This record gives sequence, C-alpha cells and structure tokens, in this order.
Amino acid sequence: MNPLRNGKITSSQVSRLMGAPKPQATYLEELKIARRMNCRISQETSARPTTWGKLVEKRVFDLLPIDYKLTSKDFIQHPQFEYWGGSPDGVSKDCVFDIKCPYTRKSFAQMYEMMEANDIQLFKKEFPEYYWQLVSNAILTNKHVAELIIYLPYQMELEEIRELAANNTDIDLETKLFWIANSIDEDLPHQPDDSGYNNLKIYLFEILDCDIDILTEKIKSLQSNFI
Repeated sequence: MNPLRNGKITSSQVSRLMGAPKPQATYLEELKIARRMNCRISQETSARPTTWGKLVEKRVFDLLPIDYKLTSKDFIQHPQFEYWGGSPDGVSKDCVFDIKCPYTRKSFAQMYEMMEANDIQLFKKEFPEYYWQLVSNAILTNKHVAELIIYLPYQMELEEIRELAANNTDIDLETKLFWIANSIDEDLPHQPDDSGYNNLKIYLFEILDCDIDILTEKIKSLQSNFI
C-alpha cells in the first residue's frame, strides 16, 4: 500500500463523504488517526476477495485494448488539495477506468444488469462507492469519460487463473496467492461456461459536470480538517 495515501481522502473511499453525516464523521476520524499513526489503520489487504481482485485484475488488463495503461500502483494527488488523491486502475487516451472482479455471482450479476440499464442515476444509487470513485479518479486524471469494467471468469478459465497464481512474480502477493493456486473450482469465484452473462463487461459513460462540482466542493469544505 502506497504510504502517500495515509490519512488522505482517497477515491476508493470518497463515497463515504457523499451520504449521511455519520459515515462522513467516521471516515474523517479514521483519517485523523491514520495521520497521527503515520500508517493506514485497516489491515484487510490479505482478505481473499482483495487478493483475488488483485490477481485477476492483471488477467482482465490483458484483454483490454493496447492503449490502456495500468496505474493502480501510482498515487495521483490533486493539484490543489494535497489531502485528496487516488490510485485509478488505469487510463487510456480518452478515459479513466476501474476494474472490479466481484467475489460473488450475485454481486457480479447486479452490477452487470445495472450496466445494461445504461442509467447514470441508477448507477449512482445502486453502487455509489464505485460511481464516486470513478468521478474522483476522473478529476484527478483530468478525464471526462470513465469506464467501469467487471469480470467473473467462466469455469473453463480457472485452471489458467490457478497457473497465474502459482507463477506470480509479485513478492507482495506471493504467500497470499497460495490458496488460489491450490484451490478446487468451487472455492473460486466463477460462472458456468454456458452462463447468460459474458465474463467481461465494460460500461463507458461521461462524467457529469455537476457531480465534478459537487464532489470538489464537498472536499473543499473539509479543508479545515486537514490543517
């Protein structure tokens, strides 16, 4: 985890500022603790859904157009507000994108059907954490188009994914991937080969100017918490 993120508002958590006062207050308290402790206060990166997502993200990236660039290890700081930043999964010439690899079939299907509806307001309502994450990352990368990319492998892909885990060269993930490399099919997120859903779906949409303004003003209003 990039230490530059410690104690700062990040795109992945920014939706917590956009709802009820209590989640916002809780998030600001967590950020205050992280700044004083000089480290992140959550230690959930070894959880299976997180580890699965980090591994499979690389597989998804290989399926994307050649001009797509992964930036998930970079921390981009807002040029005006030093306490705001993010690590978008990647960018292309025209857009910023995030890859989601849901751990359950239900969550994948729900996201898939939201994307098929092609309704920004529905996206904002049903998946605010992903919507505002993309808005934030679009602001940070100066993009006005975003893509939400979701992936749930077919069963026939699992052997290749196990091999990907076994042959991993990322030292930070080496021990965390052992369970994937040595799993049976039923222990891994997947869908039947004859599923009615594609394994990969991309939802492209324009970032609303009004939401750029709303998020920017919200974060600006919190400036006193970081002085």
